[in-house]
Amino acid sequence: MAESLTTHLVLARKWRPERFSELVGQEHVTRTLGEALKRGRIAHAFLFTGIRGVGKTTAARILARCLNCEKGPTAEPCGECAACVEIRGGRSLDVSEIDGATYRKIEDARAIIENLSYRPARDRFKIYIIDEAHQLTDSAFNALLKTLEEPPPHVKFILATTEPQKMPETILSRLQRYDFRRIPYLTILERLKDLARREGLEAEEGALRLLAREAGGSMRDAERMLETAMATAPAQVTEAEVASSLGVASRTTVLKLAGAILEKNAAAALAHVRELKSRGANLESLGRDLLETFRNLAVAKLPASGADSPLDDIPDHEATELKRLAAGASARDIMRLFRLMADSQEQILRSPYPDLLLEMAVVRMASLAAVIDADELLRAIGADKTAPAPTSGTPPAPSGGGLSSRGAAKPQSASKEQSSGARRLRVEGEVKADAPLRHEFQDDRPRELPELRDFIRGRRAALAGFMEQGAGLALDGDLLTVTARNEIYVRYLNDNKMVIAELASEHLGRAIRVELSTNGAAKLGSAGRAAIALGGNGRTRELSSAPAADTNNPVAAKSAQKEAAPSKPVESTGEIAPMPPAMNAALRAATPEERQAVLADPAVRRVFDTLDARLVELRIPNLTPASAKEGAARNQSSTPQRGARGKEQSEWQK
Repeated sequence: MAESLTTHLVLARKWRPERFSELVGQEHVTRTLGEALKRGRIAHAFLFTGIRGVGKTTAARILARCLNCEKGPTAEPCGECAACVEIRGGRSLDVSEIDGATYRKIEDARAIIENLSYRPARDRFKIYIIDEAHQLTDSAFNALLKTLEEPPPHVKFILATTEPQKMPETILSRLQRYDFRRIPYLTILERLKDLARREGLEAEEGALRLLAREAGGSMRDAERMLETAMATAPAQVTEAEVASSLGVASRTTVLKLAGAILEKNAAAALAHVRELKSRGANLESLGRDLLETFRNLAVAKLPASGADSPLDDIPDHEATELKRLAAGASARDIMRLFRLMADSQEQILRSPYPDLLLEMAVVRMASLAAVIDADELLRAIGADKTAPAPTSGTPPAPSGGGLSSRGAAKPQSASKEQSSGARRLRVEGEVKADAPLRHEFQDDRPRELPELRDFIRGRRAALAGFMEQGAGLALDGDLLTVTARNEIYVRYLNDNKMVIAELASEHLGRAIRVELSTNGAAKLGSAGRAAIALGGNGRTRELSSAPAADTNNPVAAKSAQKEAAPSKPVESTGEIAPMPPAMNAALRAATPEERQAVLADPAVRRVFDTLDARLVELRIPNLTPASAKEGAARNQSSTPQRGARGKEQSEWQK
């Protein structure tokens, strides 16, 4: 029994490839070496580079057998002659395998040089394989410099290293270099299945997939972990046993954690992390797996194409679950979660408290609110500036101002007056009556179609929560009208219109069509439409903003009296309307002083801080000097207390 224990060979040595055709994952190297051997164009010195466990030393031994085989040089050694047998067993006198980390001094290099003059004892070539060659000292490299450039005809050098950048350029220039790549995931998986079959081992495919994924492109690491799994569970290797022995989370657990985050269930997400921590899972590895899952969710949101996809390397049931999770979230939210997890992972790798950082990271991600586009946020800010204020009978103090239709920020104030159930807005001295608010958009609005909402919540919790705050529902036969209560919710509801239709059809047992209406969003908007230039291409985005009514400016007063455009069902949102040519021609580029005045306005500053944006270009009306002076005098007479800042703003506000 003691003899059997001492003669046991690990899988990496027992099933080491003996021919180039058996070396998997490095076809670009084996094909080139094979053609060189067939044509007799054999270099005198080779350099094999790549990460650990991808076959560098194995390829060097195969090349040595190809060169010294009795039937060679050949691309297919016989494996039966004395040279092949001795090289495979490491007993050949003419093939020396040197550890560069141990024999790294100049004395060792000189010993090699002294032996070069002797002919091979029996074989065709005297071959030196130097593993971890980057460990040699500079003196040893300098001693080998001339030898590597012009060795004797009967000598071949094969250097292998994981860090070629640490070797002198003078050495690299004298070697024929071959870069060994990371072995693909599917190739490692097939190799593990083959080894399990040869060893008569029963292993779950999920366990082998987990081993192949954790190997990180290294075949030797995969074989080593399989050896550990065989020793842990000799009867059958299961995914749970592999995850426990490696200290990692299974794919099922990682998907559950990602699902809890997408469903905004912070308590469940935290519970998953704490459970994995109690089982001894590697939290750095868990963070990486969660980051990879968000990447896969983002890929699942993309339209299908013929190109290779990361989802091709995962099982069908896992890909199906990823697509199901991705269907309930927007691409913007997934990208934001990926960015947050990437930032957290950097901190986790450097922190002495990775468990606390990971727990708070998942809680933060599960607590994030849905995001909206920039144009929707701008429209919402414009609507907030004209929203009703508490009924106090006194207008509030002027705020930082909204965005005026001429590209500048202008102070506004609003107050609310109730008369016969109607809503009245007071905008800079002018009172305008709107239609009465419908009951479903008030704070005490009822929950329309509560059973349908509960059904959607059971299937898509995030969508149901968003609809609870921002959507009114009305069912008329087979038509379900989803009314946005504010312009903030229009884009999100439009993106999920098909999902709502599918869930409503499933709940009601018949085909339901969904129409999106913006009646509620229109009622919360202002009476006018404002536009600001976003760049030098002459395109603008429209913002809901009430234009200031100036009694001295009949054009502005007339514009303030225009009715808001009637709302209608929306099919798509986010279009950018081009600026009319006449308006574009009437604008000029702002001076640095005018730009600084705009950026100093509190309302404009709040927009830029919210969006993390910068002012690309500012255009203002191209007024003549006479009209500019007249406008400045009128503004100064209307507000004599504005001070120096008001005088500066008067020239660009009008």
